[in-house]
Amino acid sequence: MKRKIIAFTLFFTMIILIAGCSNKESEKVTIEFWHNYSASDGQIEVLENLIDEFEADNTNIKVNQVYMEWGSLKSSVVLGSSTGILPDVLRGDIAFVPQFQSLNVLEPMSNFDDYDLQTEKVLAAPNSSNKMGDDFYGIAANTNTKILFYNKTLLNDANVDVPESLDELWDAASELSNPPVVGMVEPWTGIWNIGPYIWSEGGDVLSPDNTTADGYINSQIVIDVTQKLADLYAANALGGPSMDPGAIGDTDGWAAGTYALQLDGPWRENANIAAGVDYGAIPLPPGSNGSISVLGGENFMQFKTSDEAHKNASWEFVKFMTSKHAQVEMAKVGQMPVNIEALSDSEVLEIMPLLPVFKEALLTAKARPVISQWSEVEDIIASKVAEAITGQKSVKVALDQAAAEIDELLSN
Repeated sequence: MKRKIIAFTLFFTMIILIAGCSNKESEKVTIEFWHNYSASDGQIEVLENLIDEFEADNTNIKVNQVYMEWGSLKSSVVLGSSTGILPDVLRGDIAFVPQFQSLNVLEPMSNFDDYDLQTEKVLAAPNSSNKMGDDFYGIAANTNTKILFYNKTLLNDANVDVPESLDELWDAASELSNPPVVGMVEPWTGIWNIGPYIWSEGGDVLSPDNTTADGYINSQIVIDVTQKLADLYAANALGGPSMDPGAIGDTDGWAAGTYALQLDGPWRENANIAAGVDYGAIPLPPGSNGSISVLGGENFMQFKTSDEAHKNASWEFVKFMTSKHAQVEMAKVGQMPVNIEALSDSEVLEIMPLLPVFKEALLTAKARPVISQWSEVEDIIASKVAEAITGQKSVKVALDQAAAEIDELLSN
């Protein structure tokens, strides 16, 4: 009888343990995370290691990471806005926030009780790209801006000083140009590229309320800046594939010693190191309105389609990914941190020698307009500015056409 009681007790205990394990397993939340971290730079490998750490500390959460390239991320969310097939959390371009918010799919991240506490840990300027109205629809994941890179060898050979103003930058581009050397390269003609020159001279692209382009993109300041770029292009002192499809790309051009000057982001540092280029870098030399570069980077976003458990689990993951530890690890593979502590970390400073220069530029960097139509607006600007620089149209005609097309777009 005693043996039967012991056997029954053991059996009953096993049932309870199995049931308990089953309940714990059923309580585990699997979150879907879409991103565009780069495998070639080792970023996905670091991401996987960070996910392993996060899951070890949060045993009730599993993270299913899915890589998509930039265009696929955007189109998949647009499609998901009608099908309901969306991730729980996404890391994507800062320009995605207003576009996705206009689709009414983003969860206001500022609804979380500790959102403000978390944002105190990150740079305010990059995080401002998440604000629409009174709510924040994301939190900064990483940031970047553009600084002026210069080829030391080419400047020394031409006896040209590092420019200290925008006017000196234009002069240096002209003085350095001696075939096959082209003084300055701009791979594209959107506001990501020419915006800093416009802002630093006191111009702008749209009205302060982002409702009109007329009087702004075609203002005298923007006309003068674009004309200066057109003059440099005509003198073979400015090049780039979007202006001349036959031009050598910027990375190959730097490696070949073709380009002497470029306003670019942290990836230029990595590429130049890999190519053995002897380079230096400074914040954009100031114009009449100061030195104002462009703000770039990515944000974390969450979606309304997730239930409460998945939203909370995703928020825990986002907080981990914006922690000092995760940001330092991502810095090792080229991601500029937004976490304030990580920006001063000795490991990060060793990996990113130019980080102090970028930090200085970030203090005055300007975000592109936070509107849902921004991608279309910038495409119009890029097209018309390219036509103006290459002489297909006069600068004023091209910019007047840009203003008219943008205003029509904004009115619909």
